Amino acid sequence: MVSSRLNWPAAFLIVLVISLVISFIYVDFRLKSAIIEIAKSRAQVMQSERISHIVNEQVVAQVNYQDIVDIHKDDQGRIVLIQPNTIILNKMMTNTVTEVSASLNEMEEQSLEIPLGEVTGSKILAGYGPRMKVRIIPAGQVHVSVLNKFDQAGINQTRHLIYFNIENTIKVAVPFLDEEVQVSAIVPLAETIIIGTVPDTYVGWSGENAEFLYPLLQRERWQNR
Repeated sequence: MVSSRLNWPAAFLIVLVISLVISFIYVDFRLKSAIIEIAKSRAQVMQSERISHIVNEQVVAQVNYQDIVDIHKDDQGRIVLIQPNTIILNKMMTNTVTEVSASLNEMEEQSLEIPLGEVTGSKILAGYGPRMKVRIIPAGQVHVSVLNKFDQAGINQTRHLIYFNIENTIKVAVPFLDEEVQVSAIVPLAETIIIGTVPDTYVGWSGENAEFLYPLLQRERWQNR
């Protein structure tokens, strides 16, 4: 009976220590998860801006609309076909992948420092507290697709915009926890104002080899009438 009473303090201490350890692990995990979510949002913006800057500086700056699109007209001067220059566009996509990949590889790893006060969601506390370092690591290949957009620009006028959609995967990491983040950057390549009716046939491919000739082109069209 005496030994049983003597064991109670030790048992209570063991239970207390285990409870504290479990609570610490739980709070630490929840805290890191919240930090990761904040870091993901910041990293997406930062990486998207970086990709846009690279492409605008290295690829888009030297391109005109006439370089990447051929407009065919009939005898009356009406547009009958809008056709992309697949050779130029494919070369641009290759250059984009090369330039972005090289830049990201040179970057290797970046980091963010996020105050723990930001986890509370309070604007007052957002800038306070110890700062947790979050690593940003390139984690995937660069993918590029080309998109078209047609917008109403005025009476009998249509704006034709061609742009790149560039996607990449990065990883945000804190000790013992990391998550992958999909980053997407939309970079306009060129645009023009088309006077008159836009033809229904604006990509001049036909037959089964069309997608093989230009597999990354996604033909999307929006018209605001």
